[in-house]
Amino acid sequence: MRTPWFQTLVWREDVLVSRRSKYPEQFRRDAIELVSTSGRPLRQIARELGVNHETLRSWVNTAKHAVEAGPVEDPAVVDEVQRLRKQVAELQKEKEILRKAAAYFAKEMDR
Repeated sequence: MRTPWFQTLVWREDVLVSRRSKYPEQFRRDAIELVSTSGRPLRQIARELGVNHETLRSWVNTAKHAVEAGPVEDPAVVDEVQRLRKQVAELQKEKEILRKAAAYFAKEMDR
């Protein structure tokens, strides 16, 4: 039984790549950069690099989708942000209570 195609993909830095990729990550990044900056046809660049043009097209499209999707959120960072927001809200409530208490006691001292 073959593994479904979507289970063979993994995120490496900002690029979604096949687990079975025979090309180093830096090579893929450089190839994507070359396609986007050179102004030459993708097929010509693929030929020069010795890569199948459809493989290079796939790298470029995957990189474009990754850029459009935005940065991938780290679950640990998301949890930390949620915890800190809760803590900020709690501290703001405490501050408001203390401010009201200080005003109340200042008023009581004037009597």
